Amino acid sequence: MRTRNPADRLRDERGMALVSLLVILAALTVLSMGLIVFSSTEMQIADNSKNHTGALYVSEAGIAEVMTRMSERPGKTTVTVNGGTFDPAIADDLINPTPTWRTEVHLSAPGSLPAPTGTETIVATVQPNGSWLNYGDPTQGMDPITIEHKWADLNGDGVRDANEIVKYDANKFPPQNFDSGFPVEVVTVPGILNGSRRNVVTEVIRVPLAVKVTAAITCDNGVDMTGNMAGCGHNHGLFTPVGTKIPGCYPWEKCSGRTLDAVSNCLIAVKTTGDVAVTGGSSDLEGFPVWSDTSSTNTFDNVWEYLGLTQDAWDEVKSRPDYTSANDSATPDGIMIVEHDATGGEKFNGQDGYGLIYVNGDMDISGNLVWRGFIFVEGNCNITGTAWILGAICVRGVTSANAFAAGNSTILYSQDAISIYVGGRMGYQTLAWNEI
Repeated sequence: MRTRNPADRLRDERGMALVSLLVILAALTVLSMGLIVFSSTEMQIADNSKNHTGALYVSEAGIAEVMTRMSERPGKTTVTVNGGTFDPAIADDLINPTPTWRTEVHLSAPGSLPAPTGTETIVATVQPNGSWLNYGDPTQGMDPITIEHKWADLNGDGVRDANEIVKYDANKFPPQNFDSGFPVEVVTVPGILNGSRRNVVTEVIRVPLAVKVTAAITCDNGVDMTGNMAGCGHNHGLFTPVGTKIPGCYPWEKCSGRTLDAVSNCLIAVKTTGDVAVTGGSSDLEGFPVWSDTSSTNTFDNVWEYLGLTQDAWDEVKSRPDYTSANDSATPDGIMIVEHDATGGEKFNGQDGYGLIYVNGDMDISGNLVWRGFIFVEGNCNITGTAWILGAICVRGVTSANAFAAGNSTILYSQDAISIYVGGRMGYQTLAWNEI
């Protein structure tokens, strides 16, 4: 038997070690390549996820632009952007909406908008083109942003009729109906980011007012209604003619037989928290079930509670007034927040307007005032002129007597006037959200 040379045995072992090393290096190479491929795939997935999420944010930004512009009222402001100056408001008629109303928002400069193909309104984005987000971008093969009234084809004819517009009224149950409130708006926004696309459909509504006023005239203190004063707590329609008094207001009341409070929301005319309601002269007051309630158990609420808002919602409304003084306009239309006395040089004298008046102090009406909506006074209110109010007035007062003196005025309660003329000046909030 031949004995192997130790040197040969050593060479064999070195060969095996080399082969093993090469196998290990090959395995490590394969593993490294796998890790590289895996890492690259993970990075691509992460990048795609980022773009996918980012495209959603782009769509949400488009919704934010639409809601902001729908909160503007036509003719109140202009913007100058991308070489053009225009009114940014997007709106249909609040009281008599057009069933086929449709507005398109294009990611284009005002001077390069396409011509309408039907009855739609074409508007440009208000984004500066140097940094705009890609929503409604025709250069990316995208449809524009669209805004339409929500509708239901009740008669099955495929035609949008006035009685088929879905509306939202917080004073009704269920709030979505076809008779009262503001239209539910359907906003469709396509967005794109680095090739990733999202398409979001949102239903938006005006910030809803669940009106909780309990009388045409509510005071935390006494009421002096001597003189030529008329107050009616029956619920009057939106189009009650200016200057109408009792009994001329009867045809405009929404009461059935002037008695059905639960059906028509008819109220008392005057409510206090225990102080007297002084009448005399030719004052004329009516309501359901009686004209006054001066019980000491009555409470006086905050302005947001009478409007059915949360305090946070009220703070938001209060932070964005259309007017801050009685002198701002002879024909105000919107939210007026006066953070001081409206007396002396800033008293109300000759205004004819709509919406909300909030006075964080005393209020004097020395001339004519025509107002449709809601008035809330934290101090005293003194009317020496002629006021005609369709809606309601609440006066907290700071004294124990005669916080409200109305010698020559008419206050007719109207839930519609508060809901429409105050609610229609609110912003928008999301009702429903969906991705298609």
